[in-house]
Amino acid sequence: MKKRTNNKRTGTDSGSKLYRKRLARLGEAGRSKDTAEDQGFDGVMEPIGVLTEGEPTILGTDEAAEEAGISCPVATPPQTSSKRKTILWIILSLGIAVLSVWAVTSQNKHFSFKMFMHRLADADKGWLACAFIAMIGFIMFEAFAFRTILRGLGYRRSLFANYTYAATDIYFSAITPSATGGQPASAYIMMHSGGISGSVTTVTILICLALYALSIIVLGICCFALRPMLYFSFSVAARVMIVIGVAVQVGLALMFVLLVMRGQLLCKIACKLLPIAAKLHLVRNPERRAQHLRESLNNYRLCAEMTVGKKRMLLHALLFNVLQRASQISVTVFAYLAMGGSPKNSLDIFSIQSYTILGAAYVPIPGGMGVIDMMLSDGLSGYVSEKQSFVATELTLLSRSISFYACILLCGVTVLAIYLVQKARGKRIR
Repeated sequence: MKKRTNNKRTGTDSGSKLYRKRLARLGEAGRSKDTAEDQGFDGVMEPIGVLTEGEPTILGTDEAAEEAGISCPVATPPQTSSKRKTILWIILSLGIAVLSVWAVTSQNKHFSFKMFMHRLADADKGWLACAFIAMIGFIMFEAFAFRTILRGLGYRRSLFANYTYAATDIYFSAITPSATGGQPASAYIMMHSGGISGSVTTVTILICLALYALSIIVLGICCFALRPMLYFSFSVAARVMIVIGVAVQVGLALMFVLLVMRGQLLCKIACKLLPIAAKLHLVRNPERRAQHLRESLNNYRLCAEMTVGKKRMLLHALLFNVLQRASQISVTVFAYLAMGGSPKNSLDIFSIQSYTILGAAYVPIPGGMGVIDMMLSDGLSGYVSEKQSFVATELTLLSRSISFYACILLCGVTVLAIYLVQKARGKRIR
């Protein structure tokens, strides 16, 4: 192997060819039948920083990285401080959940828990079963999206393995303050348990994150086209949040495309603006932020390289993300039907729930707890008559109990079970 020179990478043709060769060698190593075992994979590869300015970060197994001339340190499992933070967020999430239920029920003078339990006992069990199936579908469709992308990138993993990736993502996203909190945990499981190279893991998660944001835009467009007047069933504050949510989701989708297609230009502009923002005391440590931008750009450049000519894979993954969102929203529809609602109003309920997700998607609260509850109750209250406002509260409690709390419980049990099984047997899920 030729020695690596100290010349500065500037994105020349020779540098790009060398990068493609290294990426191809990593891909060949990662797609072998027993990659993890044959190449001595015994841990998780942490994302590394910029190797040399302008050169994409390439992640993979130890021997594959060494063969490509890249130094790739082995990551360690989460430390004690990280575990303490996770426990803290679990406790905080439970507290927010209790406050959310109190806030939703206390604002409605016509609601009573006794009447709610009585109506729940008389609910249609068939529609309730459909609600739980839709909740499970929310997890499974993300698993199908993971499987589609991983297969497109050369890694065939079982549906159960992809289910564990999805459950981990959903669980940690729900107990961390950011909606992207589940991605690092999911990446850890992919690389540690699945033996998937860091480069493929990074690209898979980036694609899923972008398509997940795009899917709610697709459903939102459908709702605005089919049921535009239901937007006005929300209060003024909720309507403002929906508009902001649409702008944020569209902005994120466009930003992803620009980072993939014109990442260098955006990075240069951002790096020039950072010192100005620092002088205005808008940001701290501009040098560190510039370095972080360059590292992030490497991942997006890698994503662009690895998805060239894979439009069919991306379309299939987008379809599964749309179905995932629709499955989650359908829980509210099935809960409405279980409580005696008319089937002809199903699209109205679906649209109200879609508007709610649009308005709460950008709020940095674990799982949108409290925000989604209040917005959904607000939208449903504007849809039903004032005397029937208790129906809005009951439907909010029932649908959220299934679509969020039961879902998080199922994902949490899955994560715990996988952890205990792996610890006891020392085996990886393939």
